[in-house]
Amino acid sequence: MLAGAMMLLLWGASLAALFREGSSFNIVASIFATFTFFPLGLIAMWGGLSGGEASMQRARNALFAGGGLLLLTATLEVLRRIVFPGS
Repeated sequence: MLAGAMMLLLWGASLAALFREGSSFNIVASIFATFTFFPLGLIAMWGGLSGGEASMQRARNALFAGGGLLLLTATLEVLRRIVFPGS
């Protein structure tokens, strides 16, 4: 449940950044988070709340998918900072 709640918090943080500053990067990040982290967070949260065998398996798969997305995002950020060091 906690991991699902954290994924939903990450989704909310992307929306908060969009409302604070409407740059194109924040728009793309919010759209990406809405189509990826929001459903994965809901699946993980629902799996933790219901506690059934099938829902726990779906929650585990959602957490692995979310971890993979976080790894991809972190890798792209590191590469962006290497290629564009001043931004």
